[in-house]
Parts: sequence; structure tokens; C-alpha cells
Amino acid sequence: MTSAQERKIKQTGCDARFDNLTRQLYATDASIYQIEPVGVAFPKSKEQTSLVIRAAADAGLSVTPRGAGTSLVGNAIGEGLIVDFSRYNRQITDLDLEKRSVRVGAGVVLDQLNDFLKPHGCGFGPDVATSSRATLGGMIANNSSGARCPIYGTTADHVISLEIVLADSRVEKISARHKSLDAERAAIEKVIRAASAEMAECWPPGLIKRWPGYGIERFLHAPNDLTNILAGSEGTLAAIFSAELKISPLPSEKGLALIFFASVGEAMQATVELLDLKPAAIEHIDRPLLDQTKGQLHFQAARDLLELDSKPCESILIVEFYDDVVERLSVLESRKLGLRKKILIEAAQMNLVWSVRKSGLSLLTGCVGPAKPVAFIEDAAVRPAQLPEYVRGLQSIMKPLRLEASYYGHAASGLLHVRPVLDLHSAADLKKFRQVADETSALVRQFKGSLSAEHGVGIARTEYMRDQLGDELLGVLREIKRTFDPKNVFNPGKIFADGQHKIDSHLRENFTRPLKLPFQPVLAFAFKDRSFIGNLEQCNGCGGCLKHTGIMCPTFMATGEEVMSTRGRANIIRGALELRVNGHDPLKSEELDAALSNCLSCKGCTPECPSNVNLALLKAEMLYARWRRHGLPLR
Repeated sequence: MTSAQERKIKQTGCDARFDNLTRQLYATDASIYQIEPVGVAFPKSKEQTSLVIRAAADAGLSVTPRGAGTSLVGNAIGEGLIVDFSRYNRQITDLDLEKRSVRVGAGVVLDQLNDFLKPHGCGFGPDVATSSRATLGGMIANNSSGARCPIYGTTADHVISLEIVLADSRVEKISARHKSLDAERAAIEKVIRAASAEMAECWPPGLIKRWPGYGIERFLHAPNDLTNILAGSEGTLAAIFSAELKISPLPSEKGLALIFFASVGEAMQATVELLDLKPAAIEHIDRPLLDQTKGQLHFQAARDLLELDSKPCESILIVEFYDDVVERLSVLESRKLGLRKKILIEAAQMNLVWSVRKSGLSLLTGCVGPAKPVAFIEDAAVRPAQLPEYVRGLQSIMKPLRLEASYYGHAASGLLHVRPVLDLHSAADLKKFRQVADETSALVRQFKGSLSAEHGVGIARTEYMRDQLGDELLGVLREIKRTFDPKNVFNPGKIFADGQHKIDSHLRENFTRPLKLPFQPVLAFAFKDRSFIGNLEQCNGCGGCLKHTGIMCPTFMATGEEVMSTRGRANIIRGALELRVNGHDPLKSEELDAALSNCLSCKGCTPECPSNVNLALLKAEMLYARWRRHGLPLR
């Protein structure tokens, strides 16, 4: 990046940073990928957003909009300018209880919105597992859904209007009632209508979750509403600055049934048999996930409630009901399903169960050793009735490769988060990684399902879009991209394969060039990992430390700065160790000073991070190594 380009962006008045510390912090998200940007902008207003996007485009830089950076497929990282909406854009306004609507900034966190709405007896329907840090802008861009999709649908079902910023700096409001972008809307409607027969053939009805790419099937039924196109666009068309959303009344009562099984297959078949009771959610958790809660104080109460130590099982269905709870739980109890059942109606007990489910990804990736359950085929979806056969198909892919995998997630929606256990440091396992991805793509196509039904296309699925959609539908998406973003400014290379993004490209550097320490560790890291690097690599970027309740991380709660979070500090330690070239001494790194100097060593991260990253020990080890080599500083 030239000094002239940097100066032009800073002249917009937007907080924009181009230092190495910031670039390293934003080079990763919650995925397995790493791309270092040229800088990061933190706009405070739509005017600043407009100016900084225009300046970046004029400078020939790409723009990647970003919320909490919790993407599992790499759609929140890019080599140009990252525009972070989570730092300042967190206003909640225009609550209208009569119309059941509210306006939010793109950086508003889902839990923040629900805490605001709860005293009014309302909430936002879609409930992602990352609700403590997921931003509404990111949820709209991904068309997220979550556990209760059977009754609330996806985020797109709850969007009334959007305020967006285009690559040419225009700020537009789009909705069914706004006449803005009318020429673009008419052109998009024409190309979508011409492909309606192909859409019907490629995407038969019955799928509850989203299809990959732009919401063209939704737009076909509501051609006046461009919000359907933006929902699911993953930041490739425009930046979302704010949104007017529908809100829903909170359920008057809730009840939970737990059904314990001897196998995943039996649980999948039972899911199909329970759909007639119209549950709000049926979530599946399995033994690999449950085993990760052993020895964790944070989850001991949940383990006791589930009686996992005295009555072990392979699989559990969590079946939730809203309204007519007693009657429907009674019907469920009468059915001969599983090894045993447990009925819960107390909110505290239900919350314990949901805490285990919501921590699923981080619990799994927090397992001991370099082999981890990897998220790369984790949000493919089929119709719920196809789930048993689909799982058998997945197991037939895993078995010849001798891969263990966890199967958990949204059973009622036909979507399981399937995570094969792989060591991405290993060339042999990287081959298995590619093979599983290829064969799963073919399996999903066989079921006419969705390969990216919740987390987006991003880097991980872009190369499979032609096989999944065919040339005609992919051509429709390309035409929409050209209409909104003719110069390909926003998040280039995502959704449309241009050769730069493949499922096994841009992997985190610690996979392709294993970390080496410039010192001999002296601490034991006895809990779980037994090594400095093992504990450091427990951080998967899930962003659980970006919350504003509990203990972890007090410095982030006070400042909102990424470097003050456990994730940020772990990324900077990793970044310092990766820069061991040309005589670079990681122990002298200014970035390391910035990351560690304000860590309180309170150890709040160790119990609250589901992966148990122990930043206090990592900090102590790094500082001890520095002082042994360079002497104890006066302070």
C-alpha cells in the first residue's frame, strides 16, 4: 500500500489503521484461513462509511465488510481494506411495539438486541449459537438462522428494510416500500424470472435452511424487495450499515425433552418421527462433543443434570416446545424412543443444556492434540426426512478414511454440523480434507440439498458453486454481482471462483509452516495440552471472548479493542512466532508488548473459553523467556 493511498483513506476522517498489529489481528476470523489485509477501517457513521469505501475503491483496494469475525468459511477476511462495523455501529433505535419493529446498526450484537427487547416481552427470532458476539449485520449478510429455524425461519424473514452503502459511495435504503435502485431491481427481476424453471429443478421445495449465494428464490416470490438479494450476499454486493427488523413476542411457556440414544443413526430416525409434534427445535449432540465437557468446571452442572457419568450414551436429542407444552411433552413421553428420557421445564435447567449446545464448536476444537474436528462441511442441509440416509452417506465417506467425526446441530432443519477430526499440519490429512470435501459436495448434490445452508460460501465452498448450481444459476448470480458491484470491489473471489480461493488454499500459516519457539518452555500447561504451542493453537477464533458478561475478557469489555480480547492476544502471539525470518526476534516484538501489557492474568479465559485457552500462562512463559534473554526491566 502506498503512502498516498493510505493518506487518501485517512483524509475521510474515519478511524483507519494500517499498522502491523491491526493487520495481524484481522488476518483471521473463526475459520481455518488467513489473509493479511492492507488495513482496517472503523466507521462511526454512514457518511464515514460512504467516504472510506469510495476512497478504498478509488485507490484500487477491495473492501471486506466485517462484524464479529465469527465466519467459519473465511468470508470475513480479505487482502484489501477490512471495514469493521462491530466497533462503533451499535445503536438500537425506533422501537415500535405496535408494528413490532426496531432499527439496529450493523454492529449490534444479537444478545444486546434481545436484552433490550426482553423487558418489552419481545425478541429477535433467529438465534445463532454465537449470539453473545454475532452482529446483526453479519447475520443478515449470511442469512443466518439457528436452532429454531422451524418456527422463525432465517434472518431474511425478519428484515423489513436495509440501509446499504454501494461501491460508488451511494447510500440507499431498500425494502418492498422503497423505490430506490428501481432500474437495478427491474434488471435483476428479469434475469431471475428467465431462470425460474432451472431454479425449480435445482432447488425442489422442502429445504428449511438457506440456499448458497443470493436469495434469488425468495426474490422470485417478492420481486419488489431487494433485501432478499442482500440477505445471504456475504458482503459481496454492498456494505450493510443498518437494518429495520421484525421482532417477535416471547413464547409464553417453554419445555424441553431430552432423549438419549445408543447411536447417531437411531437419533436421526427418531427426529423424523418427532416432526409431527411441530417442535420449536430438535437439536442433536453426540458423544465426541459431550466428552469435551469432562473435567470442565463451567459444564459440570450440565453433566450432572444429564447424568452423563452414571448413564453414558452416544447421542442426545434436545426437543424444545413453545406453547401447549405439557400436552406435547406428554405425547413425546408416550413414544418408545431411545434408551431413556428426561423432561425439563425449569428455565435454569434448560439454560444449562443450551449452554453445552451453544459451545459445540469451541468444545470440539478444544480437544487435546494437533488433530481437531475441522469445520468445512459443517452446514450442508437436506430435507429433514432425508437426514437418516444423508448421515449414512456421510459415514460411508468417513469410514474408508478411518475418520472420526462429530455430528451435532439442527436436526429438525435437516442440518448437522459434521466435523471430521483431522490434523491440518499433516500432508496425509490434508489429502483426506480435500477428498471429504469433494465427496460431500457430490453427496449433497445427489440429495438436491444446500452445501452452505447456514455459514455462507466464503473461501471454503466457492470452488464447488458451479457443480452445486450449474452454469445458468451461477450466471444469474454473476449478473446480480455486476449490477450492484460492477468493479468487483466488495469481497472479490467469494461465491464466484476466480482461481484465488480453494478449500485448501490460504490456510492459517501455523498449518503450513508449524510454529517453533525461540526458547525452551518451563511451564507444564498440565491441563489438556501439556505444551505452549498446543494451548496457543486451542484458540480457533470463535470469538467467545468478545462477550460483555462474565469474566472473560475484562480489558475487552472496557475498551472494545480486538487486541484486548483473548482471541486478539493469542493471534498476536501466533503472529509474532510466525515472523521468525530475517533475524526477527519474536520476544522483542512491539505488537507482543501491546497484546500482553494490558492482560490482567485474571485467568477468566481458562474456564470461560470452551477451548480453555490459558492466556495467563502463555503471557508468563513469553515474559519469562524475554527477561531471561534480555534482563529484567526496571519497571
